[in-house]
Amino acid sequence: MAVGKRARVRRGRARAASSTPAGLALVLALVPAWGLAAGCGHRPVDYGGVEVMEGSLRSVKQAEAAILRGAAAVAIIETDVARGMGFVIDPSGYLITNRHVIEDADHIQGVVFPARDPTRVYGSVRIVYIDPVRDLALLHVHSPEPLTALPLATGVMAPVSRYLATDDPVVLMRREAAGPDSEASLSLQRGRVSGLDVENAAAGPGMFVGVTSEVRQGQSGGPVLDRHGRAVGVVTWIWREREGGYAIPIADATRMLAERPRLDAAAELEGRAELRARAFLDAVARGDGPAARRFTSPSEARKLREDALERIMGDAREGDGEGLEVVRGFVAALEQVVADAQRLDDPSVAETALGALVLGMASGRMQAALGGALPMNQVVSFFLELGDGYLRARLFGAQDGETALRSAMQRLHTIDAARSFALAALVAELEDRKLAVVEVELLPGAYAPGARVALEDPDGGAPLDLYLRLEWGDFYVTTLERILS
Repeated sequence: MAVGKRARVRRGRARAASSTPAGLALVLALVPAWGLAAGCGHRPVDYGGVEVMEGSLRSVKQAEAAILRGAAAVAIIETDVARGMGFVIDPSGYLITNRHVIEDADHIQGVVFPARDPTRVYGSVRIVYIDPVRDLALLHVHSPEPLTALPLATGVMAPVSRYLATDDPVVLMRREAAGPDSEASLSLQRGRVSGLDVENAAAGPGMFVGVTSEVRQGQSGGPVLDRHGRAVGVVTWIWREREGGYAIPIADATRMLAERPRLDAAAELEGRAELRARAFLDAVARGDGPAARRFTSPSEARKLREDALERIMGDAREGDGEGLEVVRGFVAALEQVVADAQRLDDPSVAETALGALVLGMASGRMQAALGGALPMNQVVSFFLELGDGYLRARLFGAQDGETALRSAMQRLHTIDAARSFALAALVAELEDRKLAVVEVELLPGAYAPGARVALEDPDGGAPLDLYLRLEWGDFYVTTLERILS
């Protein structure tokens, strides 16, 4: 369990609060999609069919008008579990948002543009690509007409210092709740850049841009605009103890577009499947759990997680049964870990304590309570994720025991937690084996193609077939099957 900086991150997933801050409410008429690009003086930069435009350095008066028009490019993204924001970067319907806005959702309910008149709501939304490392995602909205797009401060991968400096003025946008007889609108939040070199490994690689503007839950994925009306960042996270918020530099979004795999031909699909399979095997071989988890299929991970939760917590929901007693005993043991960490004023002691506690639970009463119905590695995943979430909430979130348990159960329903279950199901066959890729076969699918990667053990072990599925714009590992002779 990594304790420390990561536990302090609170990402904006929930709906925005209804109180209206000081700022300008925007209810704007539709602006033609090319309106913001007019006079930019730059050619569009094409990233595999996604064209972005660099904005010009406008005068103060022109820039204010551009900022107001830019609201028509900002969307509210509604999913079945939360709400976030995004913004159009290509008039043909491509939007940038945060990965965490959509990765835990079963589906996107709609994309709403509240600053257009009338308000536009789009239900046909496709996840084009999710960055496996950065907190970024690319969506496509099917629209019969061009959409207003925000110009970017840079259309290439340039250092943030090339287009932004500390103390530069910036503008963020926030959704304001609708009244009983009115539609929701957007408000402007003015602030300044507080830093260009903020690090937070839990939020992703690279440096983040700090802003003084207040950031609330529900603003994740929204744009940060500079004084010229250009997008300079993507709002992504806040620090509980600090004012303001943090954004991914816009050049990282163009980097995501450049790195997105091109999978338009069979040879490209086959090559990408092999590359992803090799990268997954390498991560497992070097014991890099976080990297290996990122290669696991989100749909398969959710299925395994739900099966494990049902088997472990089924009788707990009935209010009795040995499974419930085991969970209660585990939580009581976690409270002792909390007490020890607080007494020593050293949260890091919780990491070692949790590992030992989880192994004891999984190999003892819970296995007996389940009657062997669930593999031990899945039981370990359940208690590890539950315990990790509980300790974070207690030691860093200052939550009481009951609230911390609810937070931990919510954590179990994230894609990060689900992937722990998926990886646990895969590594049993891979542990301590050196496997070579001998064949890649593309497989047709009802909704997306898949691939079979044949693996051979040079030491004479049983050969394996590794299966992958195309999801979120890339290949992800689903299952592993032993080939019987």
